[in-house]
Amino acid sequence: MQTTANTTRSYRPLTHDDREEIMMGLRNQLSRRKIARELGRNVSVITREIKANSTEDGRYQAFWANARSNRRRIQSRTRPRIPDPVIRTYIEKKLIEGWSPEQIAGRLPVDIPGKSVSYETIYLFIFIKRRDLTQYLQCGRKKRRKRKDPRKKRVLIPDRVGIEERPDHINDRSEHGHWEGDTAVSRKSRAALMVLQERSLGLTLLQKLPRCAPGDMAEAMIECLQTLPDHMRRSITFDNGQENRHHRKLSEHLGMDTYFCDPYSSWQRGSVENAVGLTRRFWPKRTDYALISDAEIAMVEYRLNTRPRKRFGFLSPLEYAATVALSP
Repeated sequence: MQTTANTTRSYRPLTHDDREEIMMGLRNQLSRRKIARELGRNVSVITREIKANSTEDGRYQAFWANARSNRRRIQSRTRPRIPDPVIRTYIEKKLIEGWSPEQIAGRLPVDIPGKSVSYETIYLFIFIKRRDLTQYLQCGRKKRRKRKDPRKKRVLIPDRVGIEERPDHINDRSEHGHWEGDTAVSRKSRAALMVLQERSLGLTLLQKLPRCAPGDMAEAMIECLQTLPDHMRRSITFDNGQENRHHRKLSEHLGMDTYFCDPYSSWQRGSVENAVGLTRRFWPKRTDYALISDAEIAMVEYRLNTRPRKRFGFLSPLEYAATVALSP
């Protein structure tokens, strides 16, 4: 039973067989309305098909009509990505500086008023048109690895206070002066990199450690944090690494409370984990930290503190800190 044009509502592209029927109907001098009824289509579909895919001399050939339609469909999907050279140049520059596509898209209207682009378009531009830029993307894996081992290892940290006892005003980032701490280590050297991240302002502090040892870690944290005002050093949250065994020194010298994540739960310190990942873009795994100068560390620290952040309306941590009251 033929499907009438009045009951056909969903989109169905014309096939090569449909075009054969149109060609034979025209050769038999059938009206377009009659051809449409035979195919169960609206007469406007037949009219547009004949007009769009006839040859230059006005003849309708099924083979050439099908070829023209396919070519037009392919070309419609290959439109240029980001044709504006100003936006392309801005994207390339910021990718090389270590910005993510989302940061670039959010900051672009601030730096170049009147220009805008979505971060999804930037990703398509990179992966389809400029695959040479993929080396500057931050993520190394497409999907997060599932944690399949639920076992809890024994924690050997004296006077450890679990994260479940951390107050709500720290958890919701409503108060300044609460930090997260971690280390970036390498198989190539005994030296390591200490990374501190402030939870509400997003400020990052970096310092090289001669060894990833409890004494060196505590001394470096005290050296970095003691120059800050009291209201900017309230607490710090660690993982359960043995380099954090001397956490009580922070309480003794700086009056800071210390908290520890659950084992195998690094996501509970997501801010500093992200900061460590950003440092890997400058110093990949197996980098010998002993060969890195203090000037290089200061440069990277500045770069991290001037990167735009989505949660701050794409202001950098330094810019955001200047807009909020840092009084006690």
